[in-house]
Amino acid sequence: MSNNPLQTIDISEVEGVTATKLLDAAMKQGFLFVDGHGFTQEEVDMLFDLSKRFFTTTAHDEKLKYYFDATNNFGYTDFSSEQLDLTKGRDFKECYNFGAVNFTKGTYNTPNPEAKVKYTEQNETPGCLKDEDGLIVTVLQKYHKVATEILRLVTIALGIEDKNFFTEKMRPDQKNGCVMRFLRYPLVRDDDLTEDPTLDPTIRAGAHTDYGALALLMQKQGQQGLELQIDKNSKEWVKVPFVASKYEGKAPPLVVNFGDMLSYWTNGVLRSTNHRVKFSPGETRTSDRYSIVFFVHPDANTTLDPVPSKIVEDAWDGKKTPTLTAFQYLQKRLRETYDWQNN
Repeated sequence: MSNNPLQTIDISEVEGVTATKLLDAAMKQGFLFVDGHGFTQEEVDMLFDLSKRFFTTTAHDEKLKYYFDATNNFGYTDFSSEQLDLTKGRDFKECYNFGAVNFTKGTYNTPNPEAKVKYTEQNETPGCLKDEDGLIVTVLQKYHKVATEILRLVTIALGIEDKNFFTEKMRPDQKNGCVMRFLRYPLVRDDDLTEDPTLDPTIRAGAHTDYGALALLMQKQGQQGLELQIDKNSKEWVKVPFVASKYEGKAPPLVVNFGDMLSYWTNGVLRSTNHRVKFSPGETRTSDRYSIVFFVHPDANTTLDPVPSKIVEDAWDGKKTPTLTAFQYLQKRLRETYDWQNN
């Protein structure tokens, strides 16, 4: 296998050919690189700088005031609070979610009145992040636009008669579960897992598949660590390398993967692939790792009935699955990840 196991697809090129390539990657690997997305290198650099500034200059006690609430689906997540691989130990990383986004109005982190928060700050955005509101809104809107275009191409590739099948469920002004996430993985973990001989301390995000329809990951050189289990019949983990854009001044291709929701929605035609973050201090890395990802969800009230595609129909295994809305599906997965804290 070559150093780059994934296809790179330019979504700004002719849609027919692009859609076919996109479906091929989605069905065989579940991951791909997407170029032609419109992000500039400057935007990516500024966003990574903002993420680093928030995590490294904000006191830990201050960050905890903005603690993540699953009902809001935005806020700060502390070290060892998530357990992506439910059979392993908790993940040593910290995160900040921007959620409750209205892409038309350019608003985010709007509190849910049902959220039972401990601190009033849990309904707010930390000052150093809010100060960069213009950058954050621009990036959120671009992310949503790229995601909508990818789903438009998926519609074409699946031969769905209604060409707006997915895009009409991605209305920018409707309630949705979309989240942009900043992540920081410190170089050296100092939690109790370092003393447990049964667990691998180099695993920073346990093996998992993503909840939603899509995940769009920004690349920045030197931030590698993502590994994929591309071959379903093998335990081999394949490293995702850095890939540069062919466009001058533009950001590198986005790493895009198809999530559980879209796989569920298409009877498994679009593959949701197991992945993890792994690195060894002094071997594969010499500094903290930062990551920025956008998790894509359709309108909250979208019903996840199998999509009207011959390809999807032919993949049905005859088993009936519960009819869930996108919101119900997301809440179910969030409970699986976070409810251990309430036990």
